[in-house]
Amino acid sequence: MTGEHTISSRARRLTRAFDGAVASAQYWGAARLTRDADPETGLPTRTRLLADVATIPPGVPARIELLLVGAAAELSASGALGGDPELPRRIAQVLRRAARSSGARAYRLDASLYAILGPFEIGSVPPGAAAHSGLAEISEAVAAAAVRGEARLPDEAGDGTEALRVAHDRLRTRSRWQRLSSERQVRDVLLQLLSERRAGGAAVVLPRVAAHAVGIARRLGLSMSELDEIVRASELQDLGMLTVPEAITGKRGALSEDEWQQIRAHPEAGERVLAASPAMVPVARLVRSCYERYDGTGYPDGLSGEAIPLGARIIAVCVAFDAMTSARPYREALPAPTAFAELKRCAGLQFDPVVVAAFCVENQLEPGLELAAASS
Repeated sequence: MTGEHTISSRARRLTRAFDGAVASAQYWGAARLTRDADPETGLPTRTRLLADVATIPPGVPARIELLLVGAAAELSASGALGGDPELPRRIAQVLRRAARSSGARAYRLDASLYAILGPFEIGSVPPGAAAHSGLAEISEAVAAAAVRGEARLPDEAGDGTEALRVAHDRLRTRSRWQRLSSERQVRDVLLQLLSERRAGGAAVVLPRVAAHAVGIARRLGLSMSELDEIVRASELQDLGMLTVPEAITGKRGALSEDEWQQIRAHPEAGERVLAASPAMVPVARLVRSCYERYDGTGYPDGLSGEAIPLGARIIAVCVAFDAMTSARPYREALPAPTAFAELKRCAGLQFDPVVVAAFCVENQLEPGLELAAASS
């Protein structure tokens, strides 16, 4: 009996040990699954993405795309999409299909954020864009609510970590613009007013001023948030002119001193209108300073040099070029080479010379012009 009892005890101990080992294996297996694969969709997780990003060889063309579908998930939870519990899996299927077609891989980073990592090919449709379009198969509401941000290696970032940062910045910017916020509503109303004043009702979406400002800001290495503020200020920089009578803005002859005072007051008027919306305060500051001069003789505050916000210095050059190359009631439009020569002549006086140089390089008006030469 004693021998049998000993064997039985040993068997029980082995059984307990085995059961413990199985439980431990199951625990660590589940933990690994949680780290490397999303249990709801089966997609690789953020941990796996970071590991994969770290293995991209230097100089190899690659693309990281982020897709935010949080608003769609909220719609599903609220019942607007029928309370679809399969929504994450259906989104994952769309991303897998889009990624597979281009040799890329899809990931789920959290409940509402997905990613695609893969090779970059010039002229090809980004898999993230294809996935974004493919979400319409699930619901038009899902597709409309999704926002995408991307970055390319090595053109826009030196490594995967930097590429993720750039993609996140773009995603945040686009996400904010996509929301029907009070900021966007204010912007749209003001742009419509400016559109009717400028062109008798023609729509103005992104004037040439804003288009030029985007190129210069990118060339000078500004962040996405700074570029975003400059674009909005570029669109609205002459907002205060709505307070100036058309008899003055369309006058063919010389302006009186009183009329000039009304013109000089328009940046402050534009700032007051925009600053009424807290979200537009950074834009309002730029609008106020767009008519300052580099030598300190501008208005309304007489700022000079780098005391003028860089965004305002960029917009000033773009406004001047656009004004010179556009027809006015009192003169014909100037040819681009003539306007370009005037910008160079006024660099260091009216305009920041570095910004003028960046404008010239961006528009290929003088091949070989270097930014360093202007700053010296």
